Amino acid sequence: MPNKDCTMRVHPFVGFIKDPIENIESVIFNKDEVYKVFAVPMQELFDPEKRSMVRFRNSKFLYPIWRIEEEDITIWGLTAFILDGVLRRIAKEGPKDAAEIPKGTNVKKYIPPTPSAFV
Repeated sequence: MPNKDCTMRVHPFVGFIKDPIENIESVIFNKDEVYKVFAVPMQELFDPEKRSMVRFRNSKFLYPIWRIEEEDITIWGLTAFILDGVLRRIAKEGPKDAAEIPKGTNVKKYIPPTPSAFV
């Protein structure tokens, strides 16, 4: 996935956690690479009250952010852009106001899957 200027490439990895993590502090991660580890339930990510679109650093594009106030979490920047792309691909119709994809990138526009894809 390219950044907004198409000058670098990021390879996000997404996982599925089947069972809830009882203690988030038990998650082992590289502190040089990751600032904070937290878990957000899917229903929070699809809650329209938690998600909004903002203009980042005078860009002409709008980007999503999620504010989970109960946990004092704000998901923004490249993390939010990647998350928005993932949610658009797993949701039948994609989140309302999905992030606008800048021209010149190789990120495909969200196309809803056919109903047979969920069988």
